[in-house]
Amino acid sequence: MKTEFSRKIFVALILTTFTLLAGAPVSAQEKSPDDWQYSFELYLWAPKIQITPDGGDKITLKLKDILENLDMIFFGDIEMRKGDWSLGLDSIYMNLGGSQTMTGEIIGRPQELKADVDMRAYIGTLTAGHTIARSQRNRFDIIGGARYLYIKTGLEFDLEATPGEKEKTLGGHQWDFLLGFEGKTLINDQWYFDYYGDVGSGASRLTWQAKVGMGYEFNKWTGTFGFRYLRYDFDNSSNLKNLDVIGPYFGAKWSW
Repeated sequence: MKTEFSRKIFVALILTTFTLLAGAPVSAQEKSPDDWQYSFELYLWAPKIQITPDGGDKITLKLKDILENLDMIFFGDIEMRKGDWSLGLDSIYMNLGGSQTMTGEIIGRPQELKADVDMRAYIGTLTAGHTIARSQRNRFDIIGGARYLYIKTGLEFDLEATPGEKEKTLGGHQWDFLLGFEGKTLINDQWYFDYYGDVGSGASRLTWQAKVGMGYEFNKWTGTFGFRYLRYDFDNSSNLKNLDVIGPYFGAKWSW
């Protein structure tokens, strides 16, 4: 049932993409750098997700697990730019699940447990940037901002007749402040290479993100693809230890 629903979600995203293509606005390249320039990117991230509970085994949700247990996803990025200044908001929403075999102790003896994982998460990264180096083909910005995380991970253990805790909820919400950089290099009139990196702390002990990608500019839109890694190291007060989201992405961007 969930597999069929996940297919419907992907079909809906594809149809939305083509609808936006049909009415895409004029390219931002026709504007003056002194005017506000806007871009919106709708993308699909195909990651492997690793969640490590505090004092527990790492739970890995592979892409196959995610697709088979997908309820809803959304990945989108908005950027506003004027001269050397920019503002950006990247939004990630995931509602998915999976199954994982874990090792645990029951009545003092190690045993394998099957855990059903239900994860809901929103990660929003808000940034402000300033260009410190620019040439005809290159741009390099420094950025600062904050990242918000809400994550709720429910674990239901298949203990059958064995007494003990059968359900557990992990997660919470938090803000972290960050510093980083981003840049873009034009390869030719249509291809470009871009990159992004940030590191921060606050409610978590450490969070960082790295992304490298390429884009191909069509007449009214840009196709994008690349690889992205997002990591959280939580502090000792959290019931989670680590969160990793790793994998390729591809998308479409419109500028006006």
